Amino acid sequence: MTADLVSGPSTGPTLLRGDIAATMYREYLLLTRNRTNLLLAITPSAVYLLLFATSLSRLIGDVRYEGRLVSYPEFAVPALLLSSMLAAATTAGASLFQERLGRMDVELWSYPLRRGSYVAGKLIVSTLLILAQSLAALGVSLLVFTFRWPPSHWVAILCGIAVASMAFNGLYLLLATLFKDFQRFTVTINVLAPTLLFASPSFYPAPQMAPVLRWLSWANPVTYGIRCIRDGALNGFGSAWPWMLTLLAFAAVACVLIGRSLMARAREI
Repeated sequence: MTADLVSGPSTGPTLLRGDIAATMYREYLLLTRNRTNLLLAITPSAVYLLLFATSLSRLIGDVRYEGRLVSYPEFAVPALLLSSMLAAATTAGASLFQERLGRMDVELWSYPLRRGSYVAGKLIVSTLLILAQSLAALGVSLLVFTFRWPPSHWVAILCGIAVASMAFNGLYLLLATLFKDFQRFTVTINVLAPTLLFASPSFYPAPQMAPVLRWLSWANPVTYGIRCIRDGALNGFGSAWPWMLTLLAFAAVACVLIGRSLMARAREI
């Protein structure tokens, strides 16, 4: 069982084909039955959008981005979407601790469940959930702001959200596999999320950041997530695809590391 986390002696082709679907259904129930987590992922974005609509967008006006002036809501909404994404990724990471506290991990690895199906199920379901939340946030944005993005840019936004979601869900799941204490994980995430968000060109252009923060932003994965969504919104796929590839590579590396970490944890069970 622990040597590969793939299959036991009785595993057949039908079970191998169905384990990812079963994992996805299980993750869907795990993430959606907790209404508190859903509210925590959605409410901050809605509050921020209302704040931007009533005050900050009128106060700041236009900002210069990539050599041209854009309205501040167009500049800032991608960062708000990423903020909601980080909150939802926290829920995905916390689900691992729910399994450990309930000793569900023992049951999971007692069955011929492939670790790839387990990781893929978590990433796919959490990504779809974030897409739904992002669509709701974009709908609220359209009610309070005026965006003139062409249809191809909207498609680029959704692709950017999906790719960034996989990357940050992978990061948070990886962190969850490395922590043994849920309280330490929660404290670390609550400190890490705002630090990553505000140490990136999220609500202000990079040239206006302090020199130290500007250097830190190059090593900050949130920077590339925001650039991916923001460039998709303002310029379409032509500017967003390099960031999409970067985030896909980040997600792939995270998945490999998650698999190895889960394998080490399974040996301890």
